[in-house]
Amino acid sequence: TPVGPASPVGPVGPVPPVGQVGPGAPVGPVGPVSPVGQVGPGAPVGPVGPVSPVGPVGPGAPVGPVGPVSPVTPVGPVSP
Repeated sequence: TPVGPASPVGPVGPVPPVGQVGPGAPVGPVGPVSPVGQVGPGAPVGPVGPVSPVGPVGPGAPVGPVGPVSPVTPVGPVSP
């Protein structure tokens, strides 16, 4: 028996509607607290500053009091 002609392709069916968004996954547990980091290195020591200028000379000590007058030396005898 010979094969008959192929049937024509039928029309494309309608697009199905978009489904609803499903529920999100549950939130996981909080992770452990991270350990405290190490203290970083200190800042480098700065350069030595300039030498300070020499200050002015201070006032001198006050003049002391005048000492007592020395006694008069007696005149010796006249040589012969």
